[in-house]
Amino acid sequence: MDKLWKTSAKEGASMNPSLQDVTNWFNGKSNHTLMIEKEEERDRDRVQLRLERFDVSEHHNQSIDGYGDSRCLLLHGPGVVITAGHEAPLPGDSFVIGLDDLTGTEVREDQVVLLTERGKYSITTGASPDVPGTPQ
Repeated sequence: MDKLWKTSAKEGASMNPSLQDVTNWFNGKSNHTLMIEKEEERDRDRVQLRLERFDVSEHHNQSIDGYGDSRCLLLHGPGVVITAGHEAPLPGDSFVIGLDDLTGTEVREDQVVLLTERGKYSITTGASPDVPGTPQ
């Protein structure tokens, strides 16, 4: 059964029910290949990642230019960034999704969608168990 919640960043630091369902979804996806599509304004990025573990960080450090969120979903594992038909290794074997401006989530059996004020993150389980360009 699909679930859709609207959440507010002003709800405080505690994990709201929709974020709990997102973390439950990721708990069942360890060692699965995930396809992550990030859409922010006119920019679309794709990342393929073999999930080793994930964390929800309440105190993630912002970058030197102030970009970043204090609350983040950190997806760890080898992967590739796919842009304009080119592939490059995922820096640091991790992908960060800022949660400070989370406005909604949708959880399905094979997909999670996170909506933020900046954009949309769609994460699906991959059809293949392997990530190109990563060690087996």
